[in-house]
Amino acid sequence: MNDLPANEIAWLQVFFSGRNALSWENIIHHTARADWLEQVSPWLGLLSHVSRKYPMVLPVFDENGPCQWYGVAEDDVAANALSQELMAFIGPSYSDFYGLPVKDNSTDPLEQALQDRFGRFVFLMAPTSITVRQNITQTLKLYLDLLRRRPDIPDRTQRPFGRIRYEFDQALLVGNEADARQLRDELVATGRIDATQNKYLEIHLLAGLGHYHQLARDSSLIRSVTDLSLPGQIITDLIESLYIHYIVAVEEDENIDIILTQFRNHFLRQYGALFRERKGIRQPNVLKAFLLYELAQDTPNVKRCETIAETFPSESGRHLITRWLNGLNRPINAVVQQAAVVQQDIDSAALAKQAWGDEDYPLALDLCFAAHPATWTYNILLRCAVEIDDRDIMQRVLDTVSQAPEDIQAGLKQQDHKRLEKLRQILQTPDNPIIRYDADWMAWACYVEQGNHEKPPLKILEDALPNWSFETYANDPQSCKNLAEKIGNATGQAEQIFRGTFPALVDFFVERPDRLVPSFIPLYRMLLFSVACNGLVSSNELELASTIMHTLLNSGPSQEDYQGAVDEYKEILIANSAPNHINWALNSAELLALYPCPPDNRCREKRLHYFMEVVNILRSHGHRLTPAQYPILCLLAQDYGCPDLLDNFPNRMEENANNIEIFKGVIGIYTLMESAGQRAKQFLTERYPEARVEINSDPVATDRLTHLARTADIFVFAWKSSKHQAYYAAKEARGNQQTLLPSGKGTASILDCVLNAMAHSPI
Repeated sequence: MNDLPANEIAWLQVFFSGRNALSWENIIHHTARADWLEQVSPWLGLLSHVSRKYPMVLPVFDENGPCQWYGVAEDDVAANALSQELMAFIGPSYSDFYGLPVKDNSTDPLEQALQDRFGRFVFLMAPTSITVRQNITQTLKLYLDLLRRRPDIPDRTQRPFGRIRYEFDQALLVGNEADARQLRDELVATGRIDATQNKYLEIHLLAGLGHYHQLARDSSLIRSVTDLSLPGQIITDLIESLYIHYIVAVEEDENIDIILTQFRNHFLRQYGALFRERKGIRQPNVLKAFLLYELAQDTPNVKRCETIAETFPSESGRHLITRWLNGLNRPINAVVQQAAVVQQDIDSAALAKQAWGDEDYPLALDLCFAAHPATWTYNILLRCAVEIDDRDIMQRVLDTVSQAPEDIQAGLKQQDHKRLEKLRQILQTPDNPIIRYDADWMAWACYVEQGNHEKPPLKILEDALPNWSFETYANDPQSCKNLAEKIGNATGQAEQIFRGTFPALVDFFVERPDRLVPSFIPLYRMLLFSVACNGLVSSNELELASTIMHTLLNSGPSQEDYQGAVDEYKEILIANSAPNHINWALNSAELLALYPCPPDNRCREKRLHYFMEVVNILRSHGHRLTPAQYPILCLLAQDYGCPDLLDNFPNRMEENANNIEIFKGVIGIYTLMESAGQRAKQFLTERYPEARVEINSDPVATDRLTHLARTADIFVFAWKSSKHQAYYAAKEARGNQQTLLPSGKGTASILDCVLNAMAHSPI
C-alpha cells in the first residue's frame, strides 16, 4: 500500500472505519484476516495506475465477512459501464442492485467519504440473503480479473462503445449480416462484454437478422441461458424465434389440440423455464406463446390468461386469442375456472409472484390483499405499490404495512424499507405528479429532457422497449405529433441522447407495426430530418432513410408532409452524393417515381426537382456509371416525363447497345417491389436473351418460391432479406448455392448484384 497516491489515503481511512469491521490500520499493517485482505488489496492496487483509471468495488465487512459492496468510478462513461457490468455480473440475482447510484447528501460517513472523492458515481449493493455473500465475492473476483485483462486501447483509435452498439442496431435493421457480425466482434473486443452478454449478443443478432429458424434449432445456446434472469429483449428474441419455427405453421388450425401438442413437444418440455416471467412484454407472438403455455397446463391460470387477452393488441391476430380461449374441450369459465380457483388458494403466493414477474401489478395486488395477512404478501405489496402510478393504492399499501405486527415489520428486508421510504416521500408531496419515465416514449423523452438522470436514459429505454406497444400511439395523432416535436426540437445533451435512439425509433414505429399507421407520419418526418441533420451517413443509414420514406409514401401523406419529406430526402441525397452511393440515388428516385404523389403541382415539382438533382449527381460521376446504371436512368427520365434531361449526358446507351452476352441459365429474383423486379428483368432479358429470368413476389414462403430458389442458377433475394419470413425457406432451398443479397431494394441494386455475380463467377 506504500505506492498509493497521498490524496487517496484520507477517504480510505474514513471508509475503512466505523461500521466497517475492516479497519485501515489492519490493512496497512497486514493484521486483518487473510481472506478479508484478499478481497480488498487487489482493488486498492488499481489506485496505483495513474495512467489508467479503473472502476473499483470495495466491500464493507461485519463480523461474518463482507455485507455490502460499493462500486465507484471516475466519470460518466466509466460509471455507466460499471453500472451495466455490475448488473450483468451480480444484479438482482444476488443483490438489491438495479443500476442506480447512491443518493446525494447521504448521512452515512462511509458514503460521504466516497461521494466526496467520486461525486455521484457511487453505487451500493447489498446481498439478498446471507447465503449469497460468497457468490458475490466469487463473482467480483471474476469481474476484477476481467478488468485487469481488458485491453488498453489508445484513445486515438478507440471507438465509443455506444457508437458501436448504435451501428450494430442499424445493421440489424437493414439486414446487413456482414456489418452486424463485424460490429458484434468489435463490441466483444472492447472488453466490456462478458461470457453471458456475448451469448445475449449472439441471440439478438440471430433474431434481429430474422434467422429465427437457425436460433430455434440452436438448443445448446438456448439452454445455456434459460436458467438466468433474462432481459426482456432476449426473452422476446428467444420466444419469438421458437414460436415462428414451431407454431406459426399450425397456429391457424381449428383444432387447438394440434397446436397444444406441438407446443408441449417443442416448447414446454425443452424451454418451459422461459415462461417464468413475462416482464410486461407485449409483442404479439410472445403473448400468444405465454397464452399457449397456460393453456397447456393441467390447470390453466385463468387470471393470467385473461390478462394476456386484455394486453393483446387489437390487431395482430387477436382472433387466435379468442379462438384458443373458447376452443378448449371443456369450458374455461366453468370446470377450468373452478379448478384454477382451488389451485390459486393452494399456491396464491406463487401466483402473486408470477403476476409480479409478468408486471401485471393489479392482479398481484388483488392476490396479495386477498391473502393478507400472510407474511409473504408484504414484500409483493411494496414492490407493486412503487410501480403503480396510483396514490390511493400507495396509501393503502403503506397503511397495511404500518399496521403489520412487530415481528413482520422487523423481518422486512433493507430493500423493503427503501420502498417504504419512497412511498412516504411521494405521498408527502401530493402536488407533484408521479412520473413513470419508463411508461412510454413521451414519459421517457420528458425524463431525457429534464436532465440530472439517476439512471442512464438509454439503459432505461433498452429495458422498457419490449413492454411498449405501438398501439398506444397508433390511434392518437396528437401524441405522435407531440413526441416528434419534442425529439426533433431537442438541444444540448437531450439532442445527443435522442440521436442515439434512431435505430430504436425506426424499429418501433417503422418495423414493428404490421399495418400502415398514418398517425406516425410526423414521426417519419422527424426521423428523415434527423438523418438529414447528420450530413454524411453510412450506407446502412441511407437504407434506413429509404425504408422510412417508403413507409411514409405508403401511409398517404398530406401535401405538406409529402413536400417536407421530399425536401429532407433531397438533403440526404445531396450530402451523400459520393460515387459509392449511385445505386442508392437511383433507387431513391425510383421509389418516388413508383409511389403515389398527392395531386398538387407543388408536390410534383418537388419530386421532379429531386430527380433533377439525381441526374446532376450522376452527370458529375458519369465516367463511373456501370453498364446497368445508365439504362435505369433513362427509364427513370421517362417515368418523370423529362427524357430531354439526358440530352447533354455522356451517351452510354450506344456503348451498351450491342452488349449482348451468352448466358443460358435461370436468373431468379425475389422482391416485394414487383415493378423493380420487372425493370431488372427487362434489362437482363435484353443483355442475356438466352437466359430465363423469373420474378417472385410471394409475401410468404410458397412452393413456387422454394422451387425457384432451388433451381435458379443465380438467385437474388431483394427485400429486407433477413427480416422477411420467406428468406429462411429460400435460403434453405438453395442449400450450398449462393443467395445474392443486394444492399438496396430498387432496380439498380438488383442489377448491380446480378452483374457482379456474373463478372466474378460466370456460368
